[in-house]
Amino acid sequence: MISSVEMVLWAIHHATTLLFGVFASAALCGIEINRRHALELVGVGAATGAAFSIANVVGGELFARQVYPLVVHLPLTVYLCARYRLSPLLAALGVTSAYLSCQFSNWMGIAAFAATNSQIAYYLARIATTLGVFAVLLHWAGDIGPRLAIKSPTELGILLILPLVYYIFDYATNVYTTLFHSGSVVTVEFLAFALCAFYLMFLAVYLREYEEKETAERERWMLETRDSAAIKELEAWRQSGRELSILRHDMRHFLRGLGALIEEGHTDEALKRIDELCEAGDRTAVRRFCANETVNIALSSFNSDINRNGITANLRAAVPETVHVGDADLFSVLSNALENAITAASAAPQGKRFVDFDLRLEDSQLLLLVSNTFDRAPRMVDGMPVAAHTGHGFGTKSIKLAVERMNGNCQFRINGDRFELRAVM
Repeated sequence: MISSVEMVLWAIHHATTLLFGVFASAALCGIEINRRHALELVGVGAATGAAFSIANVVGGELFARQVYPLVVHLPLTVYLCARYRLSPLLAALGVTSAYLSCQFSNWMGIAAFAATNSQIAYYLARIATTLGVFAVLLHWAGDIGPRLAIKSPTELGILLILPLVYYIFDYATNVYTTLFHSGSVVTVEFLAFALCAFYLMFLAVYLREYEEKETAERERWMLETRDSAAIKELEAWRQSGRELSILRHDMRHFLRGLGALIEEGHTDEALKRIDELCEAGDRTAVRRFCANETVNIALSSFNSDINRNGITANLRAAVPETVHVGDADLFSVLSNALENAITAASAAPQGKRFVDFDLRLEDSQLLLLVSNTFDRAPRMVDGMPVAAHTGHGFGTKSIKLAVERMNGNCQFRINGDRFELRAVM
């Protein structure tokens, strides 16, 4: 005969387990458990709990356990998908993972009953464990839930395998049949088989995601390094220009210094200073293509590369002194575009090395067209050229990121025997 205390504890146990499943499922799906959501989830728990109670009254406890997935889990999954616009995979992962977490209290209850042979101890152990696990899981899910919410369907499918297999296994062998308690070797060993399969699939997905993350992080570092180098190069050109301007302004002192060295017989030192001045002047000579200093520096910085590689270059620019974009981003786009174009054109046969560059301001927008010949057409994937060798291909990515930072867009394409970059900034 069941005592009234056992009946009360039975009701409390089922209520706490039900609410645990509802709240844990939502939290594992990345749903914030605020006041409004908590009240809604309590309402869902009350509705599904009422359905479970009706099933228990109509068909008894075994019947209620057998229809539990239909009156509790299925409505909860549908609610999570409809209310929070979750994917069915994510909702199913949350519900089955919460169900799997209930095994903590199940085992503690069984252990308490085995030690005391008391049903009251069984229910007290399950209630206490459910509350404890709920507190831990709610805190833990606050961190992992949002991460699960952004996983791809493939990743969610892999993560769903283990809790779903256990869910089906538990109902098939412990609720709908008594296979689990029959001692069948096939039944007992099935969980080990499922765990092994899940581990291997999880390992494959984890390693792939880890490698992709490492690659993305490495590319991000390389792009940041290139941008930093571009900024430093721009500043170096400006500094050299300032130093030469000062020297030209005070050329009398420089010439007097040379004269003094010659008079004292230090002709080698005098010649060395003259060579350094000529070299610095050649290296940092900025041609005037337009009124904008940044554009002039970017174009001038590749003069020696163009001449050294026998490239015929047509460089045109019509840009005012001040524009609406930042100097660093503009210099990054222009320098990367010219570097890529010169590198590709240099590989073309002699006499077919051409680079055309046109930059102008129209309707308050900078329009850029860079066209160059090549030896072998690059492979295009999703509108981006793919480098043939590891460690290359960062120039086009730097261009794309810098253009996007300027709220513009760019396009890479092959047009006959030319590779073209078109950008609007």
